[in-house]
Amino acid sequence: MELSRLPLTYYFEWDAVDERARRMVMAEFAANGAKHLVLTHTLLKMLCGSPALYRKLADEVAEAGLDFVDAHAPFRDECDLWLPVEAYRRQMIARRKLELQLVADFGVRTCTIHVGNWPYPGHTLEEYRDAARRSLEELLPVAEKLGVTIALENLYKPLNLPDALVGFVAEFDSDRLGLCFDAGHANILARGGEYPDGTAYNSCASMDTTPVWDARALDKMLPYVVSCHLHDNRIRRDDHDLPGTGTVDWKTVLEKLSRAPKLKCIQSEVKPVRNRIPVKTLCAAFRRLLAAPA
Repeated sequence: MELSRLPLTYYFEWDAVDERARRMVMAEFAANGAKHLVLTHTLLKMLCGSPALYRKLADEVAEAGLDFVDAHAPFRDECDLWLPVEAYRRQMIARRKLELQLVADFGVRTCTIHVGNWPYPGHTLEEYRDAARRSLEELLPVAEKLGVTIALENLYKPLNLPDALVGFVAEFDSDRLGLCFDAGHANILARGGEYPDGTAYNSCASMDTTPVWDARALDKMLPYVVSCHLHDNRIRRDDHDLPGTGTVDWKTVLEKLSRAPKLKCIQSEVKPVRNRIPVKTLCAAFRRLLAAPA
């Protein structure tokens, strides 16, 4: 598969700008050759809190000549699938169902959801796993009805590791459950042991556990990958920087992704506001990346 033939979507920190600046940023993406944007977790939060924004955002995107291709559900703060506190989990499920409806209304067909970020003291790993299973049992019928594929993303905590994610996909055996491969997270997962003060150690410390390093994340996830987040880092931190500025082996990543049988889109999850990257520079970097031989 030629990756350049797949839709290329761009992430942006929309909570950093107001409505007038949002229109300007969209126009800037379009002026630099972008065709597609990510319906981000911040946009979904804004849409859930402001029904009037639904029509307004659709008009803004159309005015810029863009569209949304993939989505990312809100995470942390009582938003993740593994919520072990039932009262919180019920509210989370209600929000996830609304978000899936919004995703479908915008014509988006893949939505990345985190299994779990935020730990809750006093709960066992099996309680987290059971809560995640029950959440998927409730959400997958909704996703199937709406034609949206839920994509579970690789991170560092136990139930976000490649083996656990593949296990969820195998257990549910649904066409509407796949995986989102995050290249930056996989880079840290492969080599984070070199940095005891780094992101992976700090993330796992919140659950009184230690990281399980895995250099074969993409190999394990590849048959089930429906979307991917491409960004670079220098391992110690999850920088979300431009490809080529860190230590990700892009030649290997792109070659393997070109063999992913279910891959539907390529996402830039570079964070331009955080890293002070002009939209022109961002778009040019991804054109070069995907033009390079896999």
